[in-house]
This record gives sequence, structure tokens and C-alpha cells, in this order.
Amino acid sequence: MLVQNTLTDITNNTKMVNAEKAKTRMGSSNMDQDAFLQLLMQQMQNQDPMEPTKNEQFIQQTAQFTQISELQKLNKNQNSSNQIMQASALIGKEVTMTDPDNPNSTIKGVVSEAQIDSKGANLLINNKAYPMNLVQSIK
Repeated sequence: MLVQNTLTDITNNTKMVNAEKAKTRMGSSNMDQDAFLQLLMQQMQNQDPMEPTKNEQFIQQTAQFTQISELQKLNKNQNSSNQIMQASALIGKEVTMTDPDNPNSTIKGVVSEAQIDSKGANLLINNKAYPMNLVQSIK
């Protein structure tokens, strides 16, 4: 019985942790690795014992998930590369952009540098970084 109690405790703790993780993922359309593994575990637990899923099917599903995950990473890197290339093309050019502190006014200046961070590409104008998506016109 001690082994059974330990297994029950582990199962309950895992369900509690998974429920907490699910709360933080609510509303997200992206399927991460944890969600995939949870689905895989549910599939294994609820399969028909008379016709269990073959190992090849599990391996195929895992491979497909890995392939999709890598494609998403590649796409994210490609988007970052495109943004920094577009921002770099503006170096030395005069731009007019919406003032992030006051949407009713604009900022004009020559782009001296292009930067990228987790939010996207930024342009350095007068020693201050501005998001590239605020650009209205380029001279």
C-alpha cells in the first residue's frame, strides 16, 4: 500500500502543478511542449487496453511536434532578422514618427542606429530609442 500511496501523491501533485500551469496558459493559442506532453500522457492513460497505441505512433507524434516547434523558432528568428534589416536600412535617413509619450505630436530626426530587443526593432534618434513601428514617413 505504501507504493500505491506514493503513486497517488505523485499523481495528485502533478495534476495540481499542471492546473497551475494551465491557468497561466489560458487564452494562449500556442501549444507548448508541456501541453503536448500532457495530451500525450492523457492519450496513453485513456487508450483501449485491448488495442493499445503502437510505439511508432507515439514516436511519430513526438517527431511532428518537434518539427513544428523548430519551424516556429525558425519563423521567429526570420521575423527578427527582417525587422533588424528594415531598421538598418533607415540609418542615416530622416524619419518622422509618432511620439510614444504624446500620440498627438511627432518626432523628427535622423536615425543613427538600429537596435533589436524582445519587443522588436528600435531606431536610435537623438540618443533615444523608439520602436520602429511608430515611423510615419521617411525622407
